[in-house]
Amino acid sequence: MNESIEIGKYTITALEDGESHLPASAYPGADFSVYPGLLKETGTHRIRIGAHLVRGPAGTSLIDAGAGPLSLPFPPELAIANGLTNPPRHLAEAGSLPNSLAAEGVAPEDITSIFVTHLHLDHVGWIMRDDEPFFPNAEVYYGAEDWELLVDGAPDDDPARLVMQAAAEAGILRTFAPGSAEVLPGVTATHVPGHTPGHRTIEIESEGERIIFVGDLVELPAQLADREIHFMTDHDREESGAARAALFARAESEGVVIAAAHLTNPTFGLITEDGAWADARAR
Repeated sequence: MNESIEIGKYTITALEDGESHLPASAYPGADFSVYPGLLKETGTHRIRIGAHLVRGPAGTSLIDAGAGPLSLPFPPELAIANGLTNPPRHLAEAGSLPNSLAAEGVAPEDITSIFVTHLHLDHVGWIMRDDEPFFPNAEVYYGAEDWELLVDGAPDDDPARLVMQAAAEAGILRTFAPGSAEVLPGVTATHVPGHTPGHRTIEIESEGERIIFVGDLVELPAQLADREIHFMTDHDREESGAARAALFARAESEGVVIAAAHLTNPTFGLITEDGAWADARAR
């Protein structure tokens, strides 16, 4: 079921596209014996794959665009490396974003803007289907700094590369301005490199309330308490760690809601005065 929150005049909904099951090795620096509830009986941590639907004064937009139809079996070598005796069948499964949109009464043609936090497949997968834009009326914004590494530098058959090349040929791509800049009234994109070179956070302000979509800057709830936990695909762990610390400090002091791409429980988080997560929907 999709979860929603009101931020001023905006309705934000976390849309499901699928899920991934990641072993402990995906989180370098994490001691899961301290956080036993994060690993399921399979020895993996479930994360959501999806997108955020934004409806409000600036129109109807998406933050990220899911993975697209996807079914990746769990690699036996990954199970062996993590000592898993009962691994899940799949590392990742996705493809339900259209149904999640329909459940909100939204059709693909209703989306006018897509703000991509970074160019990994699980954030761009639905931008193109069969070499045509899946959201026919949408402009797609992304960080140009990602292109060299994640498109030009990717193998020829890399799915994210193929999506982005097709999107470029379709003429629907726009690049974020460097630094921090407003892309729509009340919607600001900020360059926060670390997870990828072009990673962006997207901030919405309305009626004195703020929410920051942090993409993959935060990957595990325990990162709030343990600043030494990283993620396997972080391009620069030092940059990511510093940006995460700055985010947490601001969110705590200003009461900013955090919406991470893959987190649930809480899906929309506030940081309390004692440095813990709280469900922002209960504020």
